[in-house]
Amino acid sequence: MNKWIVIVLSLAMTACAAPPVYNGKEKYSSGAYSLSDTPRHTVDYFIEGLANQLVTSNQYLTASTPLAVTSFVDLQDMTETNWLGNVVSENFMYQMQQRGFTVVDYKSTGVIKVTRSGDFSISRNWKELASQQPVDYVLTGTMLRQSGGVLINARIIGMRSNVVIATAQGFLPAERIGRDLDFMNKIQLRNGVIMRTDVRNRPDNNVILKP
Repeated sequence: MNKWIVIVLSLAMTACAAPPVYNGKEKYSSGAYSLSDTPRHTVDYFIEGLANQLVTSNQYLTASTPLAVTSFVDLQDMTETNWLGNVVSENFMYQMQQRGFTVVDYKSTGVIKVTRSGDFSISRNWKELASQQPVDYVLTGTMLRQSGGVLINARIIGMRSNVVIATAQGFLPAERIGRDLDFMNKIQLRNGVIMRTDVRNRPDNNVILKP
C-alpha cells in the first residue's frame, strides 16, 4: 500500500513540475506558475516529437553538417506556404539546434539594419540575402489539411544527391493549433463572395540556396 502511495505522490509532483501546455486559444492564466520556466505551446511538443523521429531515422547528417530549414508547404500546391508552415520551420530550427546540429539561418542578412521601427538582422527580402549559402542538407516538408487537423510530413534531403536521409510524420489536431485552419483552402467564401487565390500575381523573386 505504501508503495502505491509513493508512486502516486511522485506522479503528482512530476505533473506539477512540468510546464503547462497552452493551445493558443483560451486566455492564458499562469496562476502560481513561474515564468522562469518557459510556457510551451502544443505545437512545441508536436514538433519535438517529429524531431525525435528525424533523429532516429537519420542516416548521414552529423553535428558538423550545415543544415537549412525551409517553410513547410501546402501539399496541394508546393509553391504556397502560410503562417503554420513558417511556425513549423521556426520550431524545427530550435529543435535541431538544441540537439547539437549545425543549423544555417539563410534569412540572416549579415548586417544589422537600424530603422525607426526597430533593428533588424533577418529578412525575407531576396535582395538583402546572399545568393549562395553553405548548406549540405535541407529540412523541409508538406502540410495537408484534413478533417480535424493537418497532416505534416517532414524530411531531410541532401542538397547534392536529393536523397532523403530522414523522415517524420504526424497529425496536428485543429483544436490544438490555436488559429483558423482555413488558410489552405484554394476557394473560400468571404462575406457571401467566393474568393480564389491567384498565384499568378505573386512576384517571382528567388534566392537559390546552393551547397
